[in-house]
Amino acid sequence: MNDLMQTFNQLSEYQQKQLLAYADGLLLQQKAKKGDGDLSKWKENILNVSTWSENDIATFEENIKGMDNWKAPQW
Repeated sequence: MNDLMQTFNQLSEYQQKQLLAYADGLLLQQKAKKGDGDLSKWKENILNVSTWSENDIATFEENIKGMDNWKAPQW
């Protein structure tokens, strides 16, 4: 460990900052969770966030059907 500190202290201030930023990046990668490819838990969490009721969704779907009938105003 002492060798590491001696080497670090020999670097310029700019190089020390670069090395610390690199080390921070490595720590973030280490902490990041690896996905297992199973999206079912993620989908379940997203579905639980929604506050729309079945009536709200039915209203949206009904309005979507009428969008094709809209006419742009003529100038």
